[in-house]
Amino acid sequence: VASMGRVEDVTLPARFITTAAHLIATLTIVYDSSETVKRALGSDLSEYSSELTSLEGMAYTSVFFFCVEFLGMFTGVSLFMPSANVFYIFAHFFGALFTGLFVTLQWDLQAYPWMFTLFSFFPAFTESVIAFLVLRLNIMQFK
Repeated sequence: VASMGRVEDVTLPARFITTAAHLIATLTIVYDSSETVKRALGSDLSEYSSELTSLEGMAYTSVFFFCVEFLGMFTGVSLFMPSANVFYIFAHFFGALFTGLFVTLQWDLQAYPWMFTLFSFFPAFTESVIAFLVLRLNIMQFK
């Protein structure tokens, strides 16, 4: 009879892979934002500048949020919290999926703020709250 092993044997690699995949999808927007906006607006480029600024701002902020999450992951602050890891895995899986679809299927630009909030802001905010709880309120022993 084979042993299942520890939960962390599955969740930690899955968390890293899904977070990295979502980061790569977001970097696609960072490096292709001009073409993404042009494709989404079609022939009416009257709002090109404002839409480009908005999309780039959210994409660069998402990259910052990934830095926050990778910092929390690599320092171990939230690494051994199974429920948080499952949340991050789902958030980044769907974030990578929908970000890829956003770019390839030329979704409306108004879809990205929702994806930004659900799949970038909430995980980074959760990581920040966990870091505060662990480092300041000592809910877990962290050395």
